[in-house]
Amino acid sequence: MASSPPHILIIGAGITGLVLAQALRKRHAADSPAAPPPFSIFERDPNPTHRGAGWGLTIHWALPDFEALLPADLLARLPETFVDNAAVAEGLTGNFLLFDLQNGAERYRVPPNTRIRVSRERLRRLLMDGLDIQWSKTIAGIDTTTPGAVTASFTDGTTATGTHLIGADGSRSTVRTLLAPSPENHVLPVRLLGASVPYSSTRCAPIRDVDPFFFQASDPATDAFFWFSFLSVPADPKEDRVCQILVSWPYRKGFLGREEPVDIPAREDRVAWMKEVTKGWVEPFRSIVADIPEGTEVKSLALEDWVPAAEGFDSRDGRVTLIGDAAHAMTMYRGEAANHGIADVASLMRELFAETDANTKGPIERYTAEMLPRARVAVLNSRRACMDAHDHEKINETSPLVSRRVIVLE
Repeated sequence: MASSPPHILIIGAGITGLVLAQALRKRHAADSPAAPPPFSIFERDPNPTHRGAGWGLTIHWALPDFEALLPADLLARLPETFVDNAAVAEGLTGNFLLFDLQNGAERYRVPPNTRIRVSRERLRRLLMDGLDIQWSKTIAGIDTTTPGAVTASFTDGTTATGTHLIGADGSRSTVRTLLAPSPENHVLPVRLLGASVPYSSTRCAPIRDVDPFFFQASDPATDAFFWFSFLSVPADPKEDRVCQILVSWPYRKGFLGREEPVDIPAREDRVAWMKEVTKGWVEPFRSIVADIPEGTEVKSLALEDWVPAAEGFDSRDGRVTLIGDAAHAMTMYRGEAANHGIADVASLMRELFAETDANTKGPIERYTAEMLPRARVAVLNSRRACMDAHDHEKINETSPLVSRRVIVLE
């Protein structure tokens, strides 16, 4: 490790930034609990609830790293974030099933592995525990003129200085714009609408018979795509279950007979459009959407990604880097974004605290050298999975949409 201990400036308090902060908190408690914390964390949101409830995420191949990074007190409370504790107690993990929406046939199931399905919002709130997050801090610039230091300036006129700065500020990262020559996201020709809908336990029973956590389905007639997952399954059967319902379609001429590509409708028209897209589907899929109450809030999700250049980006003499969506924004169709964010944190922690000699490259350079080939493949696989999902004929055993979730390197 370097002669002086690092002080890390973490820009962004999403899942990846918080995992890094907790990993540093755990290390600090073990090494030097009397010293000041070796990090500061900054978030542009004004408060913890600003983002809303959010959706769900699956932690699978990165689960061992995730559990190793968390302090023991948080690891013990991880079940608080589970979507369905009863299903976990039964030993159920979900099957990543993919169905045909015209005949209901099961087409694929992703090979099983150990995984947990969590509420993104509950996980985020858990990961905030014990952290002093500085809210309403939007980064404006980075200065590295002082040797061995990096100073972040914020739009409110304040500054903060540390030894390293880590951009964890999401898929539209400001830190990325300060480091990469081409920071703009690639927009995919797909549109997506989603809603969180409360359904009774009775209504959900046939859905849970399909899978206790989530499933996906494709429509060979239109190339539309469907994703369903449970977001919250209370133990009390009298309480409603909260369901995540996503419908996406190709942005191209001719979809559903329309002469021009169909973009995201106005807010008041979104429920009706979801029902229009899904009216030809078989049960139980059609009614999952058909039963969405009028007036339900339907959100749009921009399907964008960013492939980091093979040569990387300007690390400001090894003092600045990116993790999570800031480093490799990817679409949701392989469910890997959070897993790669966790892998980033594990890799970065190893390098920050590695015992090295003076001739070894610095921790940021070593981390980046590991992350780039892994992330580049992951983004492109997720891009192809998204495109295959909306081109039914391309969904086969070789498609990343249905293949096993594992790390692949260039």
